Amino acid sequence: MTQAQTATLSSATVASKRQAKVSPDKRYRLADVPTFPTENGYRYEIIDGELIVTPAPARPHAALAVRLTLWLSQILSQQHPDWCLITQPFSLEAETETTTYHCEPDLGVFDQPLEAFVSDEKLLPVIVIEIVSPGNPENDYVRKVTAYAAIGIPEYWIVDSRHRTITFLELTTKGSQRHYAKIDNSQLLPDNELVLDEIFAGL
Repeated sequence: MTQAQTATLSSATVASKRQAKVSPDKRYRLADVPTFPTENGYRYEIIDGELIVTPAPARPHAALAVRLTLWLSQILSQQHPDWCLITQPFSLEAETETTTYHCEPDLGVFDQPLEAFVSDEKLLPVIVIEIVSPGNPENDYVRKVTAYAAIGIPEYWIVDSRHRTITFLELTTKGSQRHYAKIDNSQLLPDNELVLDEIFAGL
């Protein structure tokens, strides 16, 4: 990516308060990822070949991430001490001849210890969690549903402070097709004693 293209990306992101779709006519590939700016605080993701740029989360988003981290850490320490929870954005990728996905979820649960996460960059989480941004809910409810199904994530949780809900989605496969089905509760962490009022209090 040239300096001019980088400047265009930066200008486009600054111009958007919550989300920018940059260069909609260009189909992005994983080879483009190392060329994205890293110093401006924005998150660059590729969903079905389209570049999606989002700004740093607002404070309610960050506070909700902290509560989810504390809650999940307690569950894992009691039920799955050999699993690990990743609380910083990390890359999940898939690419074919026709499309590309590069996502950075808010939280991820791996059924392996932390050392395995560090040593194996292809290791996939069993659960990814996204906290819905009020300005672009379609990103989490539509685009990333397709993306995480294509990548092959067993469960996808969508946490929405606007409606004080957590939507649990479970991956199903029919032939070569993958899609998510809504479920009442996580099948991987079924005994989670989730108290929504505590999770969303004050947010």
